[in-house]
Amino acid sequence: MCGLEFPDIEQLIWKPHRADGVVVIGINTGGLYGDDNRTRIERFIAETGITFPVAQDLAGSAGQFGGGPAISPFPIDVVVGRDGRIVYVSREYDASAMIGAVQAAL
Repeated sequence: MCGLEFPDIEQLIWKPHRADGVVVIGINTGGLYGDDNRTRIERFIAETGITFPVAQDLAGSAGQFGGGPAISPFPIDVVVGRDGRIVYVSREYDASAMIGAVQAAL
């Protein structure tokens, strides 16, 4: 979970587009050192004020999706279109590219 990216996604994508059917799900893959737990995740949510759901990837499979290690300092950003096809994947947060992908997927 990224303390810079998640609040940004909350304000730029989740809040303005959730009425359009956009769903945002944050996935915690264990943290940089693999020691994140439910308490740490709940504290992060409270501290950042995010309101979209955050899941915990106990199997460590989400990190493999982006071709990198499950534990990485870089989040994986994925946008899935209404038809279920992946329209955007990035390991480097680019707010404008992600917003563009979301808007194109609508």
